[in-house]
Amino acid sequence: MAGARGLWLPWFCLRLLASAAFNLDATSTLLKDGDKGSLFGFAVALHRQLSPEPAGWLLVGAPQAPALPSQGANRTGGLFACPLTPELSDCWRVPIDEGVDLQRESKENQWLGVSVKSQGAGGKIVTCAHLYESRHRVRQPLETRDVIGRCFVLSQDLRVRDELDGGEWKFCEGRPQGHDRFGFCQQGLAAAFSPDHHYILFGAPGTYNWKGNLRVELLNQSSLDLLRYDDGPYEAGGEKDQDPSLIPVPANSYFAQTPTSWSTKPPSPARRCPARPATWPRIATWAFRWTRVRG
Repeated sequence: MAGARGLWLPWFCLRLLASAAFNLDATSTLLKDGDKGSLFGFAVALHRQLSPEPAGWLLVGAPQAPALPSQGANRTGGLFACPLTPELSDCWRVPIDEGVDLQRESKENQWLGVSVKSQGAGGKIVTCAHLYESRHRVRQPLETRDVIGRCFVLSQDLRVRDELDGGEWKFCEGRPQGHDRFGFCQQGLAAAFSPDHHYILFGAPGTYNWKGNLRVELLNQSSLDLLRYDDGPYEAGGEKDQDPSLIPVPANSYFAQTPTSWSTKPPSPARRCPARPATWPRIATWAFRWTRVRG
C-alpha cells in the first residue's frame, strides 16, 4: 500500500505541473435580469454593431419567454438585446417571429433563443427555435406535427434588412416525415458561422432516428461571393442523397448537437460534394459555459 502511494504522488505532481488555470473576473461582471421562468440566459453572445450607429450588445436567448399576443401560443421563447451598461433591467425583446398560421405551424414551446450566435463586428446574427412544429392536415383524423425547427438570421442592427434575413431557414421543411427521416429534425439546437464569414451551419440532432445531421449553407454577402463561393449546401448525410449511412455514428448519437467552429480552408474541386463526414470541417464542442445572466 505504501509503495502504491509512493508511485501515485509523483504522478499527481507531474499532472499539476502540466495543468493550466485561469481566473474569472468576479468584480467587473455584467449582470442582466430577465423574467423569472423564461430561462433568460440559456444562450448568450456578444455582438458589435457598426452601423447605422456603433453599439455593443449582449444577446440573450430566453427559450421559455411568454409568447407575443400574435403568436397564438403561451410560451414561445424570444431573443433579447441588452446594452453593455451596469443597469440590471434595460434589455429589450428583439421583434422577430411575430404572427402565426395555425393551419401549417405551431410555435407553442418552440424554444426560440435556444441558440444565439454573432458573426462578429458588423456581421449577421442567428438564433433558432429547435422545437418549432410544421403541421399537416390540421383537425383531421390523420393530423401530423413535425418538429423540424427553424432559425432566424438578422442584420447587424438586429433587423431584417436583406434577402438573407428572416425566419425561412428551415431545411427540414417538406422532407420525408417520421422519426427515422426528418420528422423530428430539431434544426437549430446549435448554429454557428464560419470564421471567414462565408458559411452558416445548423445542427439537427433529431434527424435519422436521432443519429443527427449537420448542414452547411453559403451565406452570400455580395455578388462577388456568388462568383467565388458557388459550393453547397452540404449535409453530413448528403444534401441530395439524404442517406443516413453516410453518417458513421449509430442512432441516438445526437451528432451535430453542439457545432461551434471549423477549419476554413476552401475545398478543392474534387471535394466540392463530400461523401463522408470525414472530409468535412472540424466540429468542436464547448466543454463548459459560464454566464452571469439570470432569469
